[in-house]
Order: sequence, then structure tokens, then C-alpha cells
Amino acid sequence: MKWSLLLGAVALAASAAAEEFFIPGVAQRQGQDGAWWNTEVWITNTTPSTGGYAVVFLPSGQGNVEGLQSEPVLEDVPPGATVYRTDLVPAGGVGVLRVVCTTGVVAYARVFNAAGRGSFGQGMPALPRSMAVRPGEIAHLVGLRRTPQFRSNVGIFNPSTDNGVARVRVLNARGEVLGEQPYRLAPGGYLQLDDVLHAFQVSRGENLRAEVSGSVPLLAFAAVIDARSGAPTLILPLH
Repeated sequence: MKWSLLLGAVALAASAAAEEFFIPGVAQRQGQDGAWWNTEVWITNTTPSTGGYAVVFLPSGQGNVEGLQSEPVLEDVPPGATVYRTDLVPAGGVGVLRVVCTTGVVAYARVFNAAGRGSFGQGMPALPRSMAVRPGEIAHLVGLRRTPQFRSNVGIFNPSTDNGVARVRVLNARGEVLGEQPYRLAPGGYLQLDDVLHAFQVSRGENLRAEVSGSVPLLAFAAVIDARSGAPTLILPLH
């Protein structure tokens, strides 16, 4: 009887902590044009009961199977409370935050440039796996541009435990293909393509679009950055 009660409690705890979200493109490092990127995160318990959360940092440029499969111990969040964190991304780090939480706990991040007199940045919601573009689908990142004033970055994350290939295709306003490139992504891998249009030999262009597809589910986004101020504009995928 005691064992059955214990197993039932474990199963209940596991189901309560079944929520999983990803915040891609987080950073704590120096960027272009003297920028210094920081990340702040708000975690809110929207329920009338005590909730819980844990955050795992998944670095870019490597596989993160262990981080994807880990079952971290959750920290309590009182009913209705908000936790503010600025210590979730290590110094020099770029990557993805994996948020594991109980039902009703939500997260939101701001990646901002703290260089200069003030700060400016972009908000990034915590994305569920259901937002990933699946094999056979295409995510469209619209409104990309490259001019003396603007540049565009693209971030791609593989939330699966399989090796995969992401394919990025850039098109102009007339729908003509300007270039196409495949990129290998390890399990749990994050790839950030800085000034992506330059990498596709686009010296200047506006109203451009990137198509992102892959052999595994992918979470993708873009940011158009004003070179004068350093302020980014978030572009979420349409698909």
C-alpha cells in the first residue's frame, strides 16, 4: 500500500512538471558595433497554488542531449508570484534556455544591449515544442533587410534528440531565390547566423524573406538590427 501511494505521488509530481518551453537566442556577451548583450527572464506563476520551475542553459555550437533529457529539481514559485532572473546565461554564452515548469507557470525573456547611456532590446517569449516547424513544413521569416542602416540575424534551434539538417533559403521581394544553404544541427543544437544576408552574398536588399525547413523539428526566428542604435526587432516565423 505504501509503495502504491509513493508511486502515485511520483507520477503526480511528474505530470505536474510536464510543461517544457524554449527561449532561443539568449546571450551574455559582446556583440557587433560595441554592443553588450544581456538576458533577463521573468517567470510567473499564474495559478492559485504553489508552482515550480527550473532552467537549463543549452550552449550554441554543440550537442545538448544531456541538457534536453535532464530532469532538474524545480524551484518553488508562490501563487501569483513573479521571479526575476539575470543569472541564467553564463558570461560569454549564447544559446537557448530550456524551461521546465509546472502547469500555469509562464516565462518571458528580454535580450538587450546594455552598452551606452540606456538599454534597448527585444522580448522573446518561451516557445513550446508545438511551435516548431516539422519536416515537410516551411517557416517564413519575412521583412529581412541589409542596408548601411540594417542587418539581419537568424537563429535556428533543434529541440529534438536527433541529428538534423536545417535548410535556409533567401528570396527577394519578387520571390526569386538568392541563395540556399544547408546547416547541420546536433541534438539540442542552436545555430545563430549573424548578418545572414551577407553570408548569402546579398550586399544590399530590403523586403527579403528566409525560408527555413529541416529534417528534424526546428524553432526559428530572426532579428533585424538597426546599426545606428543597435536596437533589434524580433521576427517570429509564419507557417
